[in-house]
Amino acid sequence: MRRWRSLDEARRLAELIQVATEGRIVRVDGPLAVAAASVGQEEGVSVYDAAFVAAARERGWRLVSGDLVDLVSRGLALSPQAVREELEPPPGR
Repeated sequence: MRRWRSLDEARRLAELIQVATEGRIVRVDGPLAVAAASVGQEEGVSVYDAAFVAAARERGWRLVSGDLVDLVSRGLALSPQAVREELEPPPGR
């Protein structure tokens, strides 16, 4: 909320996320919290960041993140740009 500085914009973003994820939002429970702590220690990232990694790993999902410093650079997630390049055909095709 601090970055958006607008409750309406934050609510709109939350609505878009719900539509885009088709209800596949993961809640952190005890086992996921333990897995996140382990990932955080193994990978040297915060438990916050590690929770995303642990949730994706448990479900066999590819994690896409704009966190280039902590997640993408360590190979824990793909950047949105990398996924876009993977999905879009090369120019001229």
